[in-house]
Amino acid sequence: MSEELARAFIAVGVIAAAVGVGFVASKMRRPHHPVVDVSGLGSTPGVVIFTSTECSSCHEALEVVRAQVLPVREVTNELEPGRLEAAGVEAVPLTVVVAADGTETGTFAGVPPRRAFQRAIQRASS
Repeated sequence: MSEELARAFIAVGVIAAAVGVGFVASKMRRPHHPVVDVSGLGSTPGVVIFTSTECSSCHEALEVVRAQVLPVREVTNELEPGRLEAAGVEAVPLTVVVAADGTETGTFAGVPPRRAFQRAIQRASS
């Protein structure tokens, strides 16, 4: 094998590894959650946050959510049995930002990243 061909294989391997690492990192940043049904769970525009009294990260998520100007509707699993399952919620905390027309402008599993959450709020308010 020529030296140039070996260098080409190495370059392709490095690029493939970088793409793979980038893909995995992007999936790890924000957990994915299927679409949930938040109809009838609060005023629009607004924010619906699904929580549990036994969830430690729910308190941090609530702090982020309550710092915003839109109305917030908290749905707590233990206080409203069956509501999370009916909405299709698989894990808490789950935060959904809803625009005036009822469309979701952002869904965040876990603690919402402040910048992305703020952008979803702005889309819902406009």
